[in-house]
Amino acid sequence: MRIMMVLDTLDVSGTETHVLSLVKELQARGVYIAVVTGDGSMISRLRETGCAIHKVDFPATFTAKAGKGSILVNNLVDLFQQEQITLVHGHQINSGYISAKAAKIANIPFIFTLHGTYFLESDIKSVLQLSDAAIAVSDPVKKWLQPFFAKEIEVIANGIDTALFSPSPSMELRTKMNIPLNAKVIVYCSRITRHKGKICMLLIKACRDLKLKDISNLHVIIVGNGRQLKDIKSMAASIQSSCKEDFIHFTGEQKDVKDYYAVADYVVGTGRVALEAMACEKPVISCGNLGYFGEVNRDNFQQAWECYFGDHAAEQTCSQALLYRDLRKLLRSDIGWQTGRDLRKLVVNQFDSKKNILPLIDVYINTVQTFEQQQAIN
Repeated sequence: MRIMMVLDTLDVSGTETHVLSLVKELQARGVYIAVVTGDGSMISRLRETGCAIHKVDFPATFTAKAGKGSILVNNLVDLFQQEQITLVHGHQINSGYISAKAAKIANIPFIFTLHGTYFLESDIKSVLQLSDAAIAVSDPVKKWLQPFFAKEIEVIANGIDTALFSPSPSMELRTKMNIPLNAKVIVYCSRITRHKGKICMLLIKACRDLKLKDISNLHVIIVGNGRQLKDIKSMAASIQSSCKEDFIHFTGEQKDVKDYYAVADYVVGTGRVALEAMACEKPVISCGNLGYFGEVNRDNFQQAWECYFGDHAAEQTCSQALLYRDLRKLLRSDIGWQTGRDLRKLVVNQFDSKKNILPLIDVYINTVQTFEQQQAIN
């Protein structure tokens, strides 16, 4: 098989990190991979894999006008033929729709993976109409997606490189960031936009209260970038002024986040961040786009996964009070170390990327075979 992965851009976020992981695992099994994408800060990481990279300027917003006569579609058709691609795999709406159009013209099967539930139904339907198979990254995404697609949708969770994301020392980074060795550290890692930006604000306010009332040696690390970061930094400056201490640290966008997980006593996050942190033996408070789940432990791990750690489903909305209550209880206890060890075992067992690549390869093989059989019939 010769697979073409397609992405709008290659910035730092869960979808892009997931595709990078797929590229590595597929190449390790001898599958030829090429990638079509716009620009982005993760391009250098992708180059390290040695795969073919083709840069294309996809539109920033969804457009159903990109049809047979468009230059972009025709260029992709030429590229697929040039690379002798046998299957195209899309991961985002804008580039997915355009590459699906091109795949149809080039007579190549197209697979689409949906990574969340935050898209317009009309846009999703447009892509699925052109798809030969569809994948959801969680059960809630499949439940939302299935009514729009005639065939059975496969659930394939994001795989985590558990050899890379593993326990490691944190002394060097603590010293570099001027965080005392006895400090309690909370790490929040996300793109700082929309719902994730709001969670970041609520977390910083909850940590202010923890700092003033309960845990004087508390430090907070915010890893990520986005449109709301400027406002959040302004709010943090005001809070630090009132606390008379610089305890909120902003790192900006980071390609390698493992070292920041290592510093944490608790990681607040969702989706892939939650899984990566747990693989590093870090206990997690999970909240995401759709709401608050809370502390993840051995007993509720499966329940947390079923809502993708608050990103694809949730029973309650995130609030400053909930974050304060749960972090206060957990930081004042000594259960974090054992919880982290339990969670790593569960992630290794269920989400290791070397295991999770196998069902994807099966989908690839079955899709190509079904497509070729249909072609023979036609």
